[in-house]
Amino acid sequence: MRRSGGKETSQAGEQGMGERLNPEEILRGLHTGWMGHRLETREETESTNDDCIALARAGAPAGTVVVTNWQSAGRGRRGRSWVAPPGSAILLSAVLRPAFPPGAVGRVGMAAALAVVDLLARARGLSARVKYPNDVLIAGKKVAGVLPEAYVAGGRLEWVVIGIGINLRREAVPPGLEAQATSMEEHAPLPERDGMIRSLLECLERRVEQANEDPGVLAAAWRACDTVLGQHVSLQAGLERFNGLAVDIDQDARLRLRLTDGSVRWLTPSEVTFRTSLSS
Repeated sequence: MRRSGGKETSQAGEQGMGERLNPEEILRGLHTGWMGHRLETREETESTNDDCIALARAGAPAGTVVVTNWQSAGRGRRGRSWVAPPGSAILLSAVLRPAFPPGAVGRVGMAAALAVVDLLARARGLSARVKYPNDVLIAGKKVAGVLPEAYVAGGRLEWVVIGIGINLRREAVPPGLEAQATSMEEHAPLPERDGMIRSLLECLERRVEQANEDPGVLAAAWRACDTVLGQHVSLQAGLERFNGLAVDIDQDARLRLRLTDGSVRWLTPSEVTFRTSLSS
């Protein structure tokens, strides 16, 4: 463990895995109050979310971040794998200890996805949009995803780990998925990766603080760039399948769906799996 400007850094697994992460460079000029002040960089790990879950259970403070060059067992929603060649993506997770109740944990996913939107605009002026509940799109294709995982005890939200994966280079897009996924490199020259991670941590802190203190503003920002609202969609929630119009997303990230019979259902991010977008 090393200190850089009052912030703790550690580096593990120094084997060559493409472009190396430089924790000192990530922290150089970092303008956050708490996000990233404990930073662990790993050339290889199974899953940054699993790493942060272990740290959260051990009492790691909010803002603890693990970033890796490559993960062998990265995952997205519903246990889907998230694998990218070494050095081709930003792969990180952060420990959060939010003040809101368990029912509002969906705010964390909103905050993280919007932080990626902010980053892409800040870094290269790219106009990205979000797709409920956890995808970030450029030109209609997925460039990033987020995965919140929470622990509740005694009715209290103890911690949330938020994982973020951003495709930087073309090789981060799996073969055969070019029609659905994209990379930042396909839309703009790539900035230096350590600097992008630093900027992402700044964007993430701002959005997480909104989730805690002003969730209405967070929800308004989401609505402004969401691709699902106003669409007729078909989705799965548990064992039930629904067809309807996506009407609204509230400050706790619940989706309001107006069904074809005129009734209304509110669904949480953890319940929703989209099958198709029917029409606008």
